[in-house]
Amino acid sequence: MKYILSYLILTTCLFSFAQEKAPELPRFAIRGNVSIPKVVSSQSFRNSFSGVMAGDLNITCKLVSNFFVGVGYAYTYYKPQKAFRDQNVNTNMQSQNGYLKLGFDKFFSDNGFATFSLNAGYNYNEFKGVKYRSDTLIGKYPTKFSSSFVEPMIGLYFIVDPNFAIGGHISYNYNFGQFDPYYPGFKGWFDYTKVKNNWNMSMITLGFGFYYGLVRK
Repeated sequence: MKYILSYLILTTCLFSFAQEKAPELPRFAIRGNVSIPKVVSSQSFRNSFSGVMAGDLNITCKLVSNFFVGVGYAYTYYKPQKAFRDQNVNTNMQSQNGYLKLGFDKFFSDNGFATFSLNAGYNYNEFKGVKYRSDTLIGKYPTKFSSSFVEPMIGLYFIVDPNFAIGGHISYNYNFGQFDPYYPGFKGWFDYTKVKNNWNMSMITLGFGFYYGLVRK
């Protein structure tokens, strides 16, 4: 939580010194991020998996001023927690995400700008390498599920070359689906009666990203 507060305070300070007459960004741009996700909220989800990496790529079109809209794809990989690995269960969870992106860019200097955006979309999730105590249980449990999500994001970027910028971001991904450990049959490896599952799946990501403006030569 302290990282989130620090990032918000830094962004607010930079935003307060934003230029009145900012440089003009290209109409079309490609944006991408690589980050490490941290699972929050649901105790059942936290005791089952931890985030290893997340990456996303999107293309945006500027509408009015520096407001933009875009479409993108994101991928997230989760590894099993220690309670699973100690029993030689190396089940992983992989998430494929498609989303719409809305946001705006705000310059705080000649070569720096903040990006405030919201991703909203649908994800397809799959558990791979699921192991059961008995081979007779193979194929008895579903291993795939899907749901929708929203993800507010704040990024700070610095231009290092004409039309190219690099920086960092923080985001909060809230999934409208609840993690159900009984759905894929995980109850054989962990006692889920000892942890709560009152909240939907969500995660905080902190990572690096880039902006590349598309211009005609």
